[in-house]
Amino acid sequence: MVNGLPPTFQQTHYSSDDIFAFLRTASPVQSSCEILFPEEVWVQQELQFYEDSYTEQQDLRTCIVTFNVASKKPPQNLASLIALTMPGAGGEPVDLIMVSLQEVDMSASAMLKDETDASVVWVSALQAVIGADSQAAGESPYFAFPPKQLVGLLLCVFIRRSLLPHAQKMAITTVATGALGTMGNKGAVGLHLGLCRSNLCFINMHLVAGQKNVVKRNNDVSKIFMGMDFNTTKRPISLEPRGGNSAQSELQFQYPEFLPHNNDVIVVAGDLNYRVNLTYRESLQLAMKKDYATLLKHDEFVKELANTHSPWMGFVELTPTYPPTYRYDIGTNNYDTSEKQRVPSYTDRIAIWTRRRDHQSSIRLERLQALTDVMSSDHKPVQACLCLPISREVLEKKISVTQSLRDSVKREGLDRIRKAKISVNSQSLNFGVRQFGDCGSRQPLKITNEGDCVAVIKAFRQQDGDPSKGAWLRVFPLIIFIPPRKEKEVMIECQLDRNSTEWVRNWRPFEGRGEVEITSTLVLCVRNGDTHFVECRCTVRPSVFGNTLDNISLLRNEVCAAAYTLWGTPERRSGGCMPQIPKELWYLCEAIYERGAQQPNLFTENPSTEVCDAIMKHLNTQCTPLPSEYNVQCISACLIYFLQSLQEPVVPYELYEKALAVLKSKSGNPFQFIQQQLPPLHANVWMYVCSLMNFLLRPVNTCGNGLTTKFLARVLSDVMLVRPEALTQMPPSVGTCTHQEVASNAPPKGGTALQAFRQQLQQEREDALRFVECFLVPPPAVIL
Repeated sequence: MVNGLPPTFQQTHYSSDDIFAFLRTASPVQSSCEILFPEEVWVQQELQFYEDSYTEQQDLRTCIVTFNVASKKPPQNLASLIALTMPGAGGEPVDLIMVSLQEVDMSASAMLKDETDASVVWVSALQAVIGADSQAAGESPYFAFPPKQLVGLLLCVFIRRSLLPHAQKMAITTVATGALGTMGNKGAVGLHLGLCRSNLCFINMHLVAGQKNVVKRNNDVSKIFMGMDFNTTKRPISLEPRGGNSAQSELQFQYPEFLPHNNDVIVVAGDLNYRVNLTYRESLQLAMKKDYATLLKHDEFVKELANTHSPWMGFVELTPTYPPTYRYDIGTNNYDTSEKQRVPSYTDRIAIWTRRRDHQSSIRLERLQALTDVMSSDHKPVQACLCLPISREVLEKKISVTQSLRDSVKREGLDRIRKAKISVNSQSLNFGVRQFGDCGSRQPLKITNEGDCVAVIKAFRQQDGDPSKGAWLRVFPLIIFIPPRKEKEVMIECQLDRNSTEWVRNWRPFEGRGEVEITSTLVLCVRNGDTHFVECRCTVRPSVFGNTLDNISLLRNEVCAAAYTLWGTPERRSGGCMPQIPKELWYLCEAIYERGAQQPNLFTENPSTEVCDAIMKHLNTQCTPLPSEYNVQCISACLIYFLQSLQEPVVPYELYEKALAVLKSKSGNPFQFIQQQLPPLHANVWMYVCSLMNFLLRPVNTCGNGLTTKFLARVLSDVMLVRPEALTQMPPSVGTCTHQEVASNAPPKGGTALQAFRQQLQQEREDALRFVECFLVPPPAVIL
């Protein structure tokens, strides 16, 4: 499932009952002999939308810790990280403990998998210090929810055992934003917890490093907030085929996406890497003077919190009242004395968001400190003790609200009161001229509820007559609840990525179409109301990214932007033979060959978004090699993006299973398979890219670039030998586990099949890696 992508609308297939089936769960549990009148069914379903009227706040005493551990083991004074009681004379016990660790394992081997043994020692040490176990019937003071690791990230959450019966549901998910935009050396781990009548979300986040890298950090934060779907595990299909299908749409009826902002409270703790925009000396002097207020005036994160266009809009930060937590000489309290002299900065932060603005004032901070006595890392851990507002149900209020709804339906009549009426401020949206890779352009749509009941609206997209199938549209949120006489704003987003541009296969150069206008229709279905339609338009310009190898090779010596405007055959326009590889691929590989052979951080460093955009623009508009000012790390990232964005991978989807079968056959020969089974152009690209990688793997180069065969095989297998989406299906899974299921350590219903499926995916991934490794061979000694 692609987050924010509306399901397809099939009027002849789906009824209103199908569309709003997820609301049925709100009906009360009834005995087999009990029959509810339609009026009472409506009252019980409507009741869920008035939850704020029959709940009241209570404090959740919380200890939050974030610590970049720099790949070190737990320090001897680990206990100082955790507060088991709240500050003050009362010494009340802490209800919930959140520990966010970063850089638990940053080894090269860790990049090849999400979880490693490095987390085990941290989990064991934390459980020992806190007094926690993962057994529901255990006697320790705290219950440990399942820890989750994503390469360097490790999230551990513990709850006081007396509160365990009130923890109804829990789900964990991850989003990787690291190298190549997919690796887990950067990203986030999130845990969703239903506690009493509140939904809580705890996120451990590690963003890209570097001064002046705010745009990339913000883009990754948006990716995390829009991609962290806690309902993913409930859907039998884990990855939607491009353009969507009806089966996925039915699953979305039952399990709509549940993102961080669908919770009541979000807590983010991590190495956010926002920096202080001062020189090393200026920042150091202010830190020595303890002038933290002046330091924060130059702090990137403080500015982002105040920026209404930032993904951090609505968050409240726990403002530091201590020295910058980065970067120290390990084993000391001295700031960086190396040649690099990193600017002392507040990289390690805690921020909180509440769904209800009035609840922000209920966040009560008891203590916030940097633990300077912990010297095992180049960061200092940050600890916060605070009270978070959560809601509990008040029976008397619930009875009163229920009776009020019953009185309303009795007075107005069921047919009238359940009739929804909305108005939409616009029937058309124009996203202007866009190109592949343009993602995130948004336009608001304001919806007003003019009726007397809560309006429940679900967004769909029409497919009929639309070559794009509306797959380029994202809607946040997909399901909207609006109280009577209120209005809400829905964001419609343009996403021209590989998942939404399959139609460009049929848009070929030299056909006189320099631009293509796509028009898609959003369908707003209203429960017990009229259907509304919004026409969305976008003009798309051609690009060598997100295209097919066949289309790109047809460009020959012409610039992409110009070739699509021209009429005539490629032979008449450009002459000569078909190139063996696209010139744009040659420009990328040649630049890496000439400038990057011994450069460190190739394919691992998070690139500058601005430089990558400039490289993509050059390849689309120029027929010349890449200028020398372009960073080679950014060029290497663009090479991978070029391969990753192809509409058909280098090994075509239809040959994926045959390629993996070659390894299992005694007579199988991967070289023969590439040469004989792949289309010639695809075979040429495969061999050319592998040749570049073999050059980079020469010992004279690896001593500088640090690349390994396994790492490059992983990189290439992820983009050139890709599993078809149609094969990526999971058996029905248990979905969100209750704490009893988690604690028992027994596989939940459907868990065995799910585990077997995951093992199959992992085995295929390893087979793909081994297939690529066959082409990454040590060079002869004469050219070492």
